[in-house]
Amino acid sequence: MSTGTAVRSPYLTRDPDPTAALRLFCFHHAGGAASAFNGWAQALGPRISVVPVQLPGRETRIREPRLRDMTAVVEALAAQLGPWLSRPYAFYGHSMGALLAYNVARLRAAAGRPAPYRLVVSAFPAPHLPSATVPVGDLSDDGLIRWMTGIGGMSGELAGFPQWQRTVAAVVRDDLAVCASHRHVDGAPLRCPIHVFTGTTDPLVTRADAQAWAQHTEAGFQLHEMAGGHFFPRETGRSFLDRLAASLDAGTAL
Repeated sequence: MSTGTAVRSPYLTRDPDPTAALRLFCFHHAGGAASAFNGWAQALGPRISVVPVQLPGRETRIREPRLRDMTAVVEALAAQLGPWLSRPYAFYGHSMGALLAYNVARLRAAAGRPAPYRLVVSAFPAPHLPSATVPVGDLSDDGLIRWMTGIGGMSGELAGFPQWQRTVAAVVRDDLAVCASHRHVDGAPLRCPIHVFTGTTDPLVTRADAQAWAQHTEAGFQLHEMAGGHFFPRETGRSFLDRLAASLDAGTAL
């Protein structure tokens, strides 16, 4: 049991720090998991409570069936995170996580719930544009593994472990099915600032794709360009986290 009445959700790998000024809920990429955000709490400091979100079917939830539909994932996330969103919070999502974070924020807005202090996304086109992901039905497991390796999403350490590669490929395939099931419907822009980070050499997202997020907010937009490819947060390390912290600090919540 955590402080207050909220009980830890299986979607959260840790309770938010009740003393932090801002809760940052982090949504991982396709094929990823909450461990993608290891070390972020230390890097961002005590004013920001980093709360990694864990989807079913991986790491601590490996025995649970994975979801393959955007609506099902977003409704589950909104319900599970809701009790923790009564205090100032922000969403960060990378690649698939960007689309999840946006859709959860939008679902909450439609229900009249408080908006995030910031929506921060990276490595994904604006939600009204075609998906950045590959059509999974067109690829074999080997083809999917090659595609993931090509964009930096498959560790070279797995090269000698084909069974592990196929395990990861199965997770990626289901997560990309979630992305493919997204259907954008025009509506009111979000009432929170959107900050977008993009890698200058990302093969999946152009600068124009990233800039197009601007039409989804009525509260301010900023584009941050970082050296690197699709997984530039991992490539740039502390440089990215410093700029993320600055984007979260650029206001009155902290």
